[in-house]
Amino acid sequence: MDIYQLLRSHLGNALRQRAFKSPWTYRLLRQAVAAQKKHYTWQAAHRLLLNTIDQAAAAFLQKGPVVWHNVFFPTEILYGLGVIPFAPEAAAVVATGLGIARGALRRAEGDWVSGEACSFHRLAHGCDREGYFPPPGAVVCSSHLCDTAPQSLETTAAYHGVPFYLLDVPHRQDAEALNYVARQLKGITFSLVESLRLVWDRERFQEALVNSNAARERLLAVNRLRQQRPACIRGEEAHGFIYPMLAGFGAATSVEVYGQLADELDRRYREQRRAVPEEKARLLWLHLRPYYPNAIFQLLEREAGAVVVFEEMSHVYWEPLDPEKPFYSLARKVLSHHGLAPMARRVEAILAMVDAYQADGIIHFAHWGCRQSTAGLRLLQDALRERGIPFLNLEGDCVDQSKYAPGATRTRLEGFLEMLL
Repeated sequence: MDIYQLLRSHLGNALRQRAFKSPWTYRLLRQAVAAQKKHYTWQAAHRLLLNTIDQAAAAFLQKGPVVWHNVFFPTEILYGLGVIPFAPEAAAVVATGLGIARGALRRAEGDWVSGEACSFHRLAHGCDREGYFPPPGAVVCSSHLCDTAPQSLETTAAYHGVPFYLLDVPHRQDAEALNYVARQLKGITFSLVESLRLVWDRERFQEALVNSNAARERLLAVNRLRQQRPACIRGEEAHGFIYPMLAGFGAATSVEVYGQLADELDRRYREQRRAVPEEKARLLWLHLRPYYPNAIFQLLEREAGAVVVFEEMSHVYWEPLDPEKPFYSLARKVLSHHGLAPMARRVEAILAMVDAYQADGIIHFAHWGCRQSTAGLRLLQDALRERGIPFLNLEGDCVDQSKYAPGATRTRLEGFLEMLL
């Protein structure tokens, strides 16, 4: 059974917000998902879903302090402190699947949240105010890459009357910047300890960094396998494994998921099981994908044989962390992101991905309100043109289905495929 269909059937009544706070909701979900294990194409996806249900249950049932974070804040700190991380941008994806996005976006509009802002945050605002999200005990946020997140999450913290901690990330990668970010990370960590009345456990904190390194190694193994041809996992399937990258590093469960995925990929390559019957082209996907029902990947992969062999969000851009120097190594991770600083850095990373994954073309999904991803596209297009790499900038919205035009989208994709194939 589709997980969203199951949720809608259980929550589809006037008191459905309350159902998120009921232990029976998560027991039902876990039992239903466990019973469907053999029907999952990828057992790693089944494991990831069970882990996500457990984490959601912990947050909604308030089994510990819940700390909201944006997807670029280093979650190793949160897992190291033993709190329950909650990423509103990721939860907005679930809200889209549940069919409550339209009402939540209307609520945000009614609260005068600008329609020019990222719809992930507009949707999260509406879901929070409508009672669909667990209340935070504290909110943390990094300033880099997303310019909507700091304002959005600071407003959320004020609404709930809880502490807000901002990690100010400079656009430099020198020693001064490293020290500046490391000091802030240490200050935020111990401020959380004090405000949430936590017990500082150095060994648990270091274990989170060990888990992060282990997950990184397994994700690198996954990515190396995906460089082989022909592909044995479709991009539509692979996108489902982005969640740990955005909200799971530091957790032991992410090590398990990426390890199982690597094992399954290795087995499929050895058995020569292909993603599609005939691979006609290999594509690199930039940014995220739309999370409401759409035919984009159906057209690309199943109909045209153009497989999305890699997505930018799965790129490992940082070096291993040092558990003995947690704040400096996490600061180095933050500053290493290829989307930070001059656009040339992102262009260089994308060209390296093109070479590594033998991509024949690139699709960039231009999500509404996401300036960090779309602002420098002209420079990227120029670099790709010099290399003779076909490029499609596909405008749309990841979570607001009202912005999706099926006919126009199909026409643009067909034109791109005609040029590519």
